[in-house]
Amino acid sequence: MKKKCRICNDKLISILNFKKVALSGNFIKKSEIKKEKKYSLSAGVCNKCKHLQIQDLVNPKKLFNHYEWETGISKSNIELILDLLKTLKKRFKLNNESKILEIASNDGTLLYEAKRRYKSYVLGIDPAKNLFKVSRKNKINTIVDFFSYKISNKIKKKFNTFDFCIARNVIAHTPNPNDIFKGVRNLISDKGVFIIEVPHLENIYIENQYDNIFHEHVGFHSLKSIIDLSTQNDLKVFDVEKIDSQGGSIRCYISKKNSNFKEDVNVKKLLLKEKKIGLFNLKSWFNFSKKVNKHSLKLHNYLKKIKKNKNNISAYGASGKGQTLLQVCNIGKYLDNIYDKSKIKQGKYTPGTHIKIIDPKFINVKKSKYLLLLSWNLAKEIAKQESDFIKNNGKIIVPFPMPHEYKS
Repeated sequence: MKKKCRICNDKLISILNFKKVALSGNFIKKSEIKKEKKYSLSAGVCNKCKHLQIQDLVNPKKLFNHYEWETGISKSNIELILDLLKTLKKRFKLNNESKILEIASNDGTLLYEAKRRYKSYVLGIDPAKNLFKVSRKNKINTIVDFFSYKISNKIKKKFNTFDFCIARNVIAHTPNPNDIFKGVRNLISDKGVFIIEVPHLENIYIENQYDNIFHEHVGFHSLKSIIDLSTQNDLKVFDVEKIDSQGGSIRCYISKKNSNFKEDVNVKKLLLKEKKIGLFNLKSWFNFSKKVNKHSLKLHNYLKKIKKNKNNISAYGASGKGQTLLQVCNIGKYLDNIYDKSKIKQGKYTPGTHIKIIDPKFINVKKSKYLLLLSWNLAKEIAKQESDFIKNNGKIIVPFPMPHEYKS
């Protein structure tokens, strides 16, 4: 168990213990069920900087060398990507002379759009060998590896510096974020911009989103934690905005410490808000732990009642956080199937709960009267996609902030 903070190296104070769970991204074949391993999962808060993080680390190679989430599969995600690229063009003059490095480039969707729409030079780095095959089809130059300061030196030697470094939903995944920031500091030009997107700690705290806590997510970020990382690595956050991603995220704009970018008023406003709602108070996180236990019991009883009334329940979205929810709340036993659009996952079984994953085209109200939305952050997209299911009197359950039926 990790006892030191991944940002400032001070001691951690334990607040949550989910005991042992299977790895949330480890979708398995039926023949692999008996060999499946489970790992301890607990969370703590740093005594000094108040950063929330998990305490039980798993080798990143086990988590990310084969990765079963594809960026391009979600329309909402593509819309966010296009919005980001438009912002970069408008604010920072993204064009055909721009150089972009994306850390954890996944299937290369963002880089493909930057190359296609703006003719920019693009480079991706991602450890997932299976996703490299997808990015290669789109002719995206990709390094198959984890990003680090050491790797940044090799990249700099070959490609020089970059105008934009982008890290969407990856800073939360790395045990040593200081190494990422140090590597980016090494690679961005003097006028360069480092763009980070992370699920916001405010939403996790206010809306009780404890399903975000799983082995892939090592840390849970506030604007303050991103500023702390930037300051320690000779960088500065000069602007921030809230975006509708992952149940509520922040997009931070970062530059070299001595750049000409001036700090926007948004930074100070959001910092004050984070402090006001208690994100840096240990008492808040002990209360959060109590809320988690109450919600877990409520969701369990909610589904139990539906099942007791002889209604069939399935789930939608074989997301990583969804697998945490199923295991922690002990609700897998109430579900018949899980539906997911990912061809990589279809035909496999969920970690820990061993429920078969099926193509959504087979959703049938007679077989599944209720759908528990595990990818609840995509509720609007999924409800629109499954409009026939709803028209036939099918019900969609959203688990957060409290279990309820989805109303369009």
